Amino acid sequence: MATPLTPSVTVAIASVGRPDDLKQCIAALRLQTDTPDAVVVVAQSSDTATQAVAAEAALRTIIVTKPGLALALETAIRSTATDVIAFVDDDARALPDWVGRIRQAYASDPNLGLFGGRDNVDGDRSSGDSDLVVGRLTRGKIAGNHHLGKGVFRVAEHVKGANMSMRVAPARRVPLARLVAGTGAQSRNEFVLSLGITSQGYGAAYDPRLQVDHFPAKRATGDERTSYTRERILVQRHNEALALSLYSSRSQTVAFVLRALLVGDQKCCGLTVAIIKIVRGEKSVLSKLGGTWRGVFSGLRAASRNRSSQYEDAAGE
Repeated sequence: MATPLTPSVTVAIASVGRPDDLKQCIAALRLQTDTPDAVVVVAQSSDTATQAVAAEAALRTIIVTKPGLALALETAIRSTATDVIAFVDDDARALPDWVGRIRQAYASDPNLGLFGGRDNVDGDRSSGDSDLVVGRLTRGKIAGNHHLGKGVFRVAEHVKGANMSMRVAPARRVPLARLVAGTGAQSRNEFVLSLGITSQGYGAAYDPRLQVDHFPAKRATGDERTSYTRERILVQRHNEALALSLYSSRSQTVAFVLRALLVGDQKCCGLTVAIIKIVRGEKSVLSKLGGTWRGVFSGLRAASRNRSSQYEDAAGE
């Protein structure tokens, strides 16, 4: 619990149609060595199963009337009364020292605005490397690797939604639901939120010792984690381009645009990767390349439209 010298912490779980996973997530939070000041569940108005699990656990339920993870996150942020809000996926289990590490990190650094950790995919706590670049932007390349980091607390620039926390005050200034494109999990929504917070002058950090065991649940058709369709690529590149254009430097944005369009990667191909894939005989490459190009340019246009209200208070104040 919070003391006069430490920040108060709310834990929020945005859950859709996974009551069994949610029960296990809540059970893990009951084992925290540092009890959070509040635990809330964000549920869609039609999702009675999720609401029932929250009620059974005597937790506050925050209802959203429209789908989309960005709206669920923003609603939780605007609804909390604590200094810090921490998000854990419903298919993840926070280790017992999770809340304690979060509270201590913010108590130790008043300028820390964003703090994330490692998610042990399928419970794997051993894979990875202490030298791996995690949560950084380098010459337009967005490095994730949050599930593979090892070692100690270090500077980062963005975090992963399965295991992330932030100061509520700067997070409220990012109009996430209005900015983020897509439906369902809305790929890179946390990237938009991360850069929106750090662009206000706050620091960000990653600590691989801050851990959750993550057992990725099946998503709805069309929103699968490993399926990179043209539409999925378009949404991801759109949100990346928007975030960088609104909240990062011009040089970082230009580097990202050139890398995304002309090179790309195995999931979101640019021109160079597309040529290699075509030579290998892969299918649907041009469609996916089109998703990259369309997504990048639509994200830049959206950033231009929203530049005058990029910090519009999410609570409408």
